Amino acid sequence: MNRIRNVFKLFLPVFCLLAGSCGYKLELAQTVKVCLFANNSLEPRAATLVTGALADELQRDGTYRLSSGADADIRVEGEVYSITFDQLRSSREDTYKSTELGLRLSVKYRVVDARTQEILYAGSAEEVGQFFDQGNIQSARTNALSYAARLVATSIAETLTNG
Repeated sequence: MNRIRNVFKLFLPVFCLLAGSCGYKLELAQTVKVCLFANNSLEPRAATLVTGALADELQRDGTYRLSSGADADIRVEGEVYSITFDQLRSSREDTYKSTELGLRLSVKYRVVDARTQEILYAGSAEEVGQFFDQGNIQSARTNALSYAARLVATSIAETLTNG
């Protein structure tokens, strides 16, 4: 009985190493390709803002190297599926007139193993950018969208790097 226990103790670490290396884990990836996100919203350039912000955030973090070709270990794909506007504040005289608006950006994404095409992780992120209804409203909306895209990218990058 003692002999069997010693043999088991000897082969247990080897078995754990072999079992742990079966299957691809996100922690083992070193390079990532950020694919252009699909834009299923009515806001132009929303997908390019999210894609660029995600690439910048992953590069800033330094956990993964960015790759643009087929040599990447993992691939991040996604879609901007919703952009909605919410009234955050209204005028004191007229409650129908908004003075501050919130732009809610919703994104679905997935992490795919580039070699086996297996989905390693799928998730969604949603963030809000705020802007005031004064002056140039179009410029304010664009800035709010850019800010929300950076917040979404930070959320996705934190999920990828920290689990």
